[in-house]
Amino acid sequence: MRRDLLRLLNPRAIAVIGGGAWCASIIKAAEMIGYDGEIFPVHPEGKMIAGRQAVRSLTEWSGPIDAAFIGVNRKATIDVVRELRALKAGGAVCFASGFSEAGAELSDGADLQAELVEAAGDMPIL
Repeated sequence: MRRDLLRLLNPRAIAVIGGGAWCASIIKAAEMIGYDGEIFPVHPEGKMIAGRQAVRSLTEWSGPIDAAFIGVNRKATIDVVRELRALKAGGAVCFASGFSEAGAELSDGADLQAELVEAAGDMPIL
């Protein structure tokens, strides 16, 4: 399967999904390097993150999502990736651990990784 990385690597709109300091650090890092596209946090409580009002869900965002940074637990990551794919996002960077990289430490890690890959389909994920 061939995946197109153009939107993920050259985004015009970035979703930052998760909460608190992690989400804020992603937003601040993008600002520090001079990113001038749209950045929007996503948090179910709709709170302010790094001076930006979060939307409560990905479906509240009216424009395209070119890149997404996902900072939720491994099982929720699969659901978020599935939703991003349905929304035709350009790709996602997943920060959850506990997939096949965990080896024998987590017996379901390989199964969850297979679910993650299936959820992404042809959408690029890192």
